[in-house]
Amino acid sequence: MQIVYLGTAAAEGIPGIYCNCDACRRALKAGGRNIMTRSQVLIDGRLLVDFGPDTYAHFLRMGKTMYDIGYALITHSHIDHFSLCEAPNRPEGMSHGITHKKMKIYAVAEIAEGMAEEAERQRLIGRKLFNEFFEPVSLKLYQTVDVGGYKVTPLPARHSTKEQPLLFLIEKDGKSMFYGNDTGIFGNEIDDWLAANGKHIDLLSLDCTKEDTEFDYYTHMCMAEDRKIADRFADRGIIGADTKLVVTHFSHNGGLIYDELVKAAEKYGFTVAYDGFTVDL
Repeated sequence: MQIVYLGTAAAEGIPGIYCNCDACRRALKAGGRNIMTRSQVLIDGRLLVDFGPDTYAHFLRMGKTMYDIGYALITHSHIDHFSLCEAPNRPEGMSHGITHKKMKIYAVAEIAEGMAEEAERQRLIGRKLFNEFFEPVSLKLYQTVDVGGYKVTPLPARHSTKEQPLLFLIEKDGKSMFYGNDTGIFGNEIDDWLAANGKHIDLLSLDCTKEDTEFDYYTHMCMAEDRKIADRFADRGIIGADTKLVVTHFSHNGGLIYDELVKAAEKYGFTVAYDGFTVDL
C-alpha cells in the first residue's frame, strides 16, 4: 500500500485564511512544508479518504485529475472533510472519459442517505443526476466492507458531529493502516476489537490538532495523547516495533511550524506528516 497525505491541517489550514497569529505569519514566510491544507489521504492512487474543499487543489499538485477515482471514505460531515462542491463537475459535459461512471462514497447512514438531497438543497446538482454519477453507501461500526479490493472497517471516533464520526482500519495484501484523525482519546472497545480479531497495524496515523499542548478539548488529541494510544495498542500487540507512527491534522493554535513539530514529535516517537508526505507499506 502507498499512502499519500494530500493535506495535513485542521479546518482553518495553516496559515489560516484570515489569521495573523505568530504561527501563521511564520509558516507563510517559511513556506514549503509549513504550508498545510485540509486533511485528506489517497491510497494507491485509487482510494480517497475524505473529500474536502481542497481536493481539486490536491490533485492539481499531484499533476492529475480524479477521472479514475472510484471510491471515497468519509470520516464525518464537517466541511473540511466532506464537501459536495465538486458534485456538479462529474456528469458528462463537465467531465469526459471517467473510468467509473458512479463514484462510490462510503459514510455513516446519516450522511449517505441524505447526500443527494443535500446536493440538491445547495442547488449544486439535482437528485436524479447526482444518483447517476454517485453511489452513497452506508457504513456500520465494526462491519468490514470490501471497497474496491480493500477491507475497510469503520470504528467509532470521538468528535463533535451530529452523526457518529468514523476512524478507519484499511487492509490490503497483508498490510494495514489505522486512520485516526478528528478524534479525541477513544474508548478501549476499539483496542478490544482489534486484538480480538488479531489485527496488526503497519501504519498508525493519529490526530495531532493540539500539537504538543495539553488543554481540555476532547474532540482532538495532542502528541502526549497520541503516545497513550500507541502505548495502549502496543500493550495489546496491535502495533509493534515495525509499525510506522505518524501524526497529522495540525492547527496553528498549537503554535508550532513544521520543523518545530518534528522536534517535538521526536520525544514521542512519531513522524510528522506534511502535504505530499508518502508512506509505502
